[in-house]
Amino acid sequence: MDSNEIKKIKEDIEKLKKIEEHIKDKYEELLKKEEAFLTDINEQIEKEIIVMVLGAVKKTVNKEMVTLKLLRKNIRKQVRNQINKEIEKAIQKLIQELRELIKNEVKNKSLEIINQLKRQTGKQLEKEVIEQVRETTNILREQKEMSEKKAIIDELTGAFNRRYFETKLEDELTLAKRFRMKLSLLIVDIDHFKRINDTYGHQTGDAVLQEVVAVIKSNLSSTDFLCRYGGEEFAIILTETGIEEAEQIAEKIRKAIEEHIFFSGSKIIPVRISAGIAEYPMHAVIKQMLIEKADKALYVAKNSGRNNIKVALKEN
Repeated sequence: MDSNEIKKIKEDIEKLKKIEEHIKDKYEELLKKEEAFLTDINEQIEKEIIVMVLGAVKKTVNKEMVTLKLLRKNIRKQVRNQINKEIEKAIQKLIQELRELIKNEVKNKSLEIINQLKRQTGKQLEKEVIEQVRETTNILREQKEMSEKKAIIDELTGAFNRRYFETKLEDELTLAKRFRMKLSLLIVDIDHFKRINDTYGHQTGDAVLQEVVAVIKSNLSSTDFLCRYGGEEFAIILTETGIEEAEQIAEKIRKAIEEHIFFSGSKIIPVRISAGIAEYPMHAVIKQMLIEKADKALYVAKNSGRNNIKVALKEN
């Protein structure tokens, strides 16, 4: 085999490589367009590529054979036979290598695309799951907050309810004892509230309760707690507040209620309140005794003409 023949074979191999690269490009385009039917298309493409390559190789071989026939005229028969054998062997080897190469490339590309699709699908699925979990968590958190709020808030007035009052007063008394702070409790009652209900109706009575709560809240700080203790009775926990300051706050609330204009249609309803005050630790050191002291002071205020504030009596 002379250098020209070898060079020709190398050129043919280069052409085959270019054909292979061209086939790879075509294959990738087909994969992008038909990735939904990836498995079936891969098998079809593999068959097509093998047929195309084999066809191209056969054409090249046939062309080369014609050239070799012309050359063999000047070469002895034995040499010609040997050359033919070498050429056939090289062609078979080349064809086999091309087949393996194409098969491996098709398989690798297929696996690469499938894995890429799996990763993309996995990421998208993970993102969707995370978003769904976040949305569900937010809904559950809102529902939990709403449930917790309903459990401690009086539905009509928006003040804290009796159950919350019992727990909160106990907690605040514990803190007051631990840090040696004062705490005051106000028990407030709307004067002659039954008369308001009987005269103007229960809807008007409910509206009065709501307005009274709004007025009281506007005169409290963020560290104070207004609770609906009974029908028209309210308890106010004044944290870190001594008796003198508590009395000032109570009087401020009483005056604000007195000056506030309550309506029933076009009629003005006179609304007044009475209140009793007890302080920890001056009047009591346990919750129930503190409530009783403030309640007794309210009873005194009621029996003293109403619309006034009374402080609990100090034990000797």
